Amino acid sequence: MLSNVEAAAVFLEKEVKAFADVAVVGISGGVDSAVVASICAAALGPKNVYGLSMPYDEIDTSTFNSRSAELADKLGINHLVMSIGVPVDAAVKVMHDAVGSATEYSDDLHKLTLGNSRSRMRMLYLYGVAGELSYRIEEGQKHKHLSPVRGELFSKRVRVMGTGNASEDLIGYDTKGGDALADLFVIGDLFKSEVYQLAKYYEVPKSIVKAPPSAGLYEGQTDVLELGFSYEELEPALSALHRILSRGVGDAELSANLPEFGDVTPKTAEFVVRRFLGNAHKHRAPKVVQIRQTELVKDIWRSGSGAV
Repeated sequence: MLSNVEAAAVFLEKEVKAFADVAVVGISGGVDSAVVASICAAALGPKNVYGLSMPYDEIDTSTFNSRSAELADKLGINHLVMSIGVPVDAAVKVMHDAVGSATEYSDDLHKLTLGNSRSRMRMLYLYGVAGELSYRIEEGQKHKHLSPVRGELFSKRVRVMGTGNASEDLIGYDTKGGDALADLFVIGDLFKSEVYQLAKYYEVPKSIVKAPPSAGLYEGQTDVLELGFSYEELEPALSALHRILSRGVGDAELSANLPEFGDVTPKTAEFVVRRFLGNAHKHRAPKVVQIRQTELVKDIWRSGSGAV
């Protein structure tokens, strides 16, 4: 838990201001994105924050995105509503037909394939808007001599802000290529309980604070139902895991039997270790096969043609 919430808020605002001039945030109607949007608005000014609501269907519009609209109005930030229903359905149909023709199975796609498609489409919109804002800001400020094609820099740093927190990220409870992708994870080192402390500090609307955590990947989905634990139940084990990783323990040595888990229930310790190991790839740079470092390097390249 945060002992000085105001100091934490000031620090996070300072970090955002040092990193970006304009922030693009997917606001989902949940507490994480609400806190990130609040931090960005305080750091950069409301007019430099673009909150994107990206409903899939009418259920999203009437629940998650109605809360997002309330937040955007309170903060005074730019609010863009962009439906993902049509492009997601088109992509899902293509995948279904292709997988059905390439395998012996022709049943409906798994619900997580459907849900993750929504998350990845939202990320496409976030980066698309961020890129377009970069171009338009340059034109508006008469910086037309800058060319991103030639690698020249924009005068304004438009960045996509991640909304994941440590409670989710440590167990890989996010979508690779979706919400696991961003330019800066503002609350990525904070546990869920600490996010709620910041929500109180920033006076996030109660409709958001009281809503059950949900990624909204499919109808009826909640984090508790999907994980089998509440974040409150997992936090002692997650905190222990964080301490273990901080002292440099690698994947091969990581286990639920380490001393940091001494006061944690074995069930939750085993759960977070298993989830971390299975999903760590989501938050690491893709592995590159180091062919130039092998003993075969002289056989693969002729001298002077790229060998090291």
